[in-house]
Amino acid sequence: MSAPSHTAPIQDRLAATDGVLFDIDGCLALFGPTPDESVALPGAAETVERVRAGGRAVLAFTNASADTPAAIAAALGDLGIVLAEHEILTPAVVAAEVVARRYPRRPVLAFGGPGLLDVLADGGAALIDDAGDPTDAAAVIVGWDRRFCHDRLQRAARALWNGADLLVTSDARSFASRGRPTAGLSGFIAHGLAHVTGAGIEILGKPSPTAMRMAARRIGVDTTRLLVVGDDLTLEIQMGLAAGAAAVLTTTGTHSAADAAEAPAHRRPHLVVDGLPELLKIWPGLGDQVEETV
Repeated sequence: MSAPSHTAPIQDRLAATDGVLFDIDGCLALFGPTPDESVALPGAAETVERVRAGGRAVLAFTNASADTPAAIAAALGDLGIVLAEHEILTPAVVAAEVVARRYPRRPVLAFGGPGLLDVLADGGAALIDDAGDPTDAAAVIVGWDRRFCHDRLQRAARALWNGADLLVTSDARSFASRGRPTAGLSGFIAHGLAHVTGAGIEILGKPSPTAMRMAARRIGVDTTRLLVVGDDLTLEIQMGLAAGAAAVLTTTGTHSAADAAEAPAHRRPHLVVDGLPELLKIWPGLGDQVEETV
């Protein structure tokens, strides 16, 4: 089958889709301060199940870097959304690949929790500990670091003043969570470091081309046959459109249908839905399956 046209009707694009890249926060689930306050969004579990049952590859890509893919898969599983660890992608996983390729055996200075530090270490990164010399760092990698403080600011600045690259897992201003948006921390730290040092910032998570390339490799699908589903026009929707993928905005998180209508033409998703159940209803071959189980 030939690759679908980027301007083909959305149902044609859906029928020709070989894999689906889902956002997590605001698309599949809304997480609260505690697990008891977290909820799966309507249709999330069913959509993942039906897409997979239809022979299509599935990948969930979050810009969160606080937790490991295994922990995220477990949290989603507690909400009834079944995804394996290898079906979860985070910017920390992207960072580990970038470090291995670009800075082999060179020390890096990383700020974050287990979701970043453990993933980098498992990927073979030479991490500088608190006793190490920050000026040895080839790169400073910033993630969701709840313990970032004056001392860490000084260590990061010394590394950047000495020529280290500045990489950040995400510079999203906020993301959808239960009851209210949550302000982004990684980008806040990285932009502060850029301000005091003059360093440029490289984004490793959505919507970067680096992230999209790794997602496409992980899911094993050409981007022209990939469907990207998310709630943020500036993240997964922008990333998918730039790569030639079909892009669907679900209005269960950050952005609304009105936001999509007001976006520049080249930034508008192919389809806007009120939630994943609506996507299933119009997806050729999937909606009928869901209706039969209701």
